[in-house]
Amino acid sequence: LKLWHSPSDLWCISIHRLRGALPRMAAYLEEPLYAFWKNPGAGEDTAETPGMRVDIEKYRMQYRAFRLGYSHEKTYEQIDSSSPLDKKDIVREPIDAPLFNHLSDAKRNEIDKYRAGYRKYRLGYASGARGEVADLFRRQLSAEAETCEPVEHLLERTVSQGADLAPDLDTLARSYSEPVWCPQGIKGLTSGYSGVFSEAICKEVEQSDSKSMYNTLPTSVLPDPSAQYFHVPQMEDGTLELDAETLLKKTPLPKAAAEFSSIHVVQTSGVSAKIAAAQVKNSAAKIGKPCVLHDWPTLPADAKAEFDALYALGSDLILQGANRATLLVFVGAGTPGEMALAVILAMLPFRGIQLAYVTPAEDYADPLEPLSSPSGVFEYHAAQPERMGRAALAAVFGPLGDRTFKKPLAEWKPLRPEAHPEEKPAPFKIGALDLPMVTHEGEYSAGIERLATLLVDHYGSELFPVVSVGETGDALGYGDDLLEALASKDCPGYYFSHASGETCKSPEAYGKLELLKAIGAAKKARKSVVIIAVGGGVNGNATGMIAAMTGSVFIEVPTTLMHYNDATTSAKKAFSLVLNGQILSKNILGTFYLPQLVFCISETFLTLSKCSVHAAVGEACKTMGMLGMANSATGQTDWHNILGAVEFASDFTKIIDTVGGFEELIRFLQQTRELKAKALALGEELSGMRMERASYGQMANVAKHRERRLKEIRQVFHGQLSKEARESVIQFLTVINTEIIAAKAMFLAYSDPFEKYRALLFEYAHTLGHGVEAFMNGLYRRASLCGLDYSEAFRLHGQCVGMAVLWAGEMSKSQGLLDGDGFLAHQALLYTFNRFGGYDFAPLRRLCDQLEVSKDEFCEGVLQVVRRDNKRGYCKCREDSSVDQLVRQRPGCLLRSSDPEAELRYLVEVTEDSQRAVLERAFDCEFDKVAMLKENQLHLVSREQSSTEGDQTQTASALRGLIASLY
Repeated sequence: LKLWHSPSDLWCISIHRLRGALPRMAAYLEEPLYAFWKNPGAGEDTAETPGMRVDIEKYRMQYRAFRLGYSHEKTYEQIDSSSPLDKKDIVREPIDAPLFNHLSDAKRNEIDKYRAGYRKYRLGYASGARGEVADLFRRQLSAEAETCEPVEHLLERTVSQGADLAPDLDTLARSYSEPVWCPQGIKGLTSGYSGVFSEAICKEVEQSDSKSMYNTLPTSVLPDPSAQYFHVPQMEDGTLELDAETLLKKTPLPKAAAEFSSIHVVQTSGVSAKIAAAQVKNSAAKIGKPCVLHDWPTLPADAKAEFDALYALGSDLILQGANRATLLVFVGAGTPGEMALAVILAMLPFRGIQLAYVTPAEDYADPLEPLSSPSGVFEYHAAQPERMGRAALAAVFGPLGDRTFKKPLAEWKPLRPEAHPEEKPAPFKIGALDLPMVTHEGEYSAGIERLATLLVDHYGSELFPVVSVGETGDALGYGDDLLEALASKDCPGYYFSHASGETCKSPEAYGKLELLKAIGAAKKARKSVVIIAVGGGVNGNATGMIAAMTGSVFIEVPTTLMHYNDATTSAKKAFSLVLNGQILSKNILGTFYLPQLVFCISETFLTLSKCSVHAAVGEACKTMGMLGMANSATGQTDWHNILGAVEFASDFTKIIDTVGGFEELIRFLQQTRELKAKALALGEELSGMRMERASYGQMANVAKHRERRLKEIRQVFHGQLSKEARESVIQFLTVINTEIIAAKAMFLAYSDPFEKYRALLFEYAHTLGHGVEAFMNGLYRRASLCGLDYSEAFRLHGQCVGMAVLWAGEMSKSQGLLDGDGFLAHQALLYTFNRFGGYDFAPLRRLCDQLEVSKDEFCEGVLQVVRRDNKRGYCKCREDSSVDQLVRQRPGCLLRSSDPEAELRYLVEVTEDSQRAVLERAFDCEFDKVAMLKENQLHLVSREQSSTEGDQTQTASALRGLIASLY
């Protein structure tokens, strides 16, 4: 070690002579034993038991991202260690400040802020730690006394001859523990990202706790809700004196945000509110913070008016540029029910933005008590366990003294069915709360009767059921059968049928006057409102929004695979932003709300569509591609920082082995297509009769004919299919449901129940997937208006995700991240299931040609949706780029980002040019392929070279073997 001291007090270090000392220093300083920490203030979203480790990582990554984003004119490795050093040859910059001189003072101060924050947290001087850290350090040093000399002693001994040197040795030691990494650009990625760079960073810090996180099973991870009341001065006329800087400083930041990006102020109609809102806008302008004003309308105490106002303003917030780091300021008049509307409004954009509620009220109103809107229909209770402790209201500002409100999360009491011989439970947890998920494997009619009995026994005779069902579920009678079974037990309710499809996943389609009136009347009668979503995932997701807004019990009865294993295994409930039938942004208005029971009747899967089955497999291939063999030794290393992963981790690639059952199910659905069409026609006739108020006898006769057709479908399965074919179908359904549910639980059980950080992995292939889905839905609407049959081109959400899995693999390959057997294995995941063309682009291309949609129009249309993608707020993104996810080396190994705000660093910024390139190739049908086994070798062949004949299970076996060899 050689230290130099210049007149400008710059420390210059001969790095090549320091290499032997660095490992010991880093081992000492980078291992501060943070695992014991439990920080209640770590954030309501993370649900991290060792929450302080998350904060440490955030500060470290922020500091490094700033520090490493600027290259040296002369790196330390360029110094020739073979020749004697001369002072003029030494790089005269401190090791901890790599040539920031060209930056502005503001940027230098920002870097210093992150550096100071990182050091503070890394060395243990954080709130809640106090003297324990020092004790742990002493014990660690004592245990390592024979092999590791404390850095301070090492430096003091080394520079003892330089009496004129007066450095802060502790600071200098911390500088040495920061290894120098030089990012290298990757084609197609922005310059701030590098797989080499980020992988090195992650490896340095993540190996130490690989066992503790993966194998730790906490009993509780959800926070108790809390809110702070802050005093603000009040003028003589009662107007509050507000300024933007105070609001920004005192309102808690959203997790992982360094600052609020903008302020959006909602002003009520009073003069005082408008004056206060103007104060905020003017003071925001002085500090250079973007600020937008919105008007809250004067409303009657009417549920429909409240609903429309909430979603009109929620949509306007997004269209006016609000994002996840926006501060929403609601300047109210303190009237009854106003706080409830403000909180519900704040929970909608991006499933919750930080709310500062400003009120002139002269009495405290506890924001954690149940809040009701003026109509009494809409409710928000922060302590309700269904909301998992997530409180939309972050701070209250008013004329009273400062005060803190806290409330424990209420006990979780879901409907837990007792064991039944014909029912199979699926273990699942979210936020350490068990969510009962049950599959009834007996006859359909017995399943309906069983569910009705469970509901009445649990919620009592005051139960008021609201059965929500889409067009297909309505036509097949699934919702009507359940409501009739409940009515036969003296629990009549309300039947809500509505339009189906992604373009109907909007507030307008679900916020119907009659529905809100029925819920309001039941509440006034002190009934227990239980909202039951029967059908597919869109229905479950959107109906859950109605349950969340009204504070009702929520039950899900999935009749599709996607609803069962994907939609129900998430607390996310949402509407999309839809304008004139065009999806502007998917799932962007929502909240978090848990069902109390998921009850599936397996015979409803016999009326699935081919698209629906392909959609489920598309999402499953996404899961296999991102998680791989998560329970293997390598998988445990890959996912070491997923808290409690051991409970649900599995070899998710076993889904591949069920390809035989998948194909048998597709053939069965083709065979019974006409029977299903007849049942649907009778259901549509019945729906028309209901609208025309036909007699009960007439409707009962049509319903009987429909039930006969449905029984014929079930008889084909149980009586005409061979035993081997039936068992393979059952195995496929069982495995895909079990494994996808386990995959979701692996992340949501303890590590990330709000799906904002680690569980963002499940957004893999969703950026372009959502884009093509939204664009094609617009084309389906155009085709319908033109009288064109687009059934062959129709693709559900999961199918679009499946296609995007292939595109992600191709982008990864073009950028040098994925090649050889790794690329073959990744692409073959989906191609193995593509013998029936469920992921081919050719039918979409034919529809584009019919509508005269060019390649450029298609690509630009998809990218327009991508530019509004709801992941953009999670990390920084340039205008000519978007947030995406890429895979490297093999399935189960995603590229990591260097952006400190991209939690777990799997969200990377990808240029639009790279996305456009892969979309152009897709438009040319370049990816319409099938995985086939030829001469014991796995090949990806074109559609023309493939066949639906033969046994695809050998291909599946070869693929699983290939994946295993990559681990």
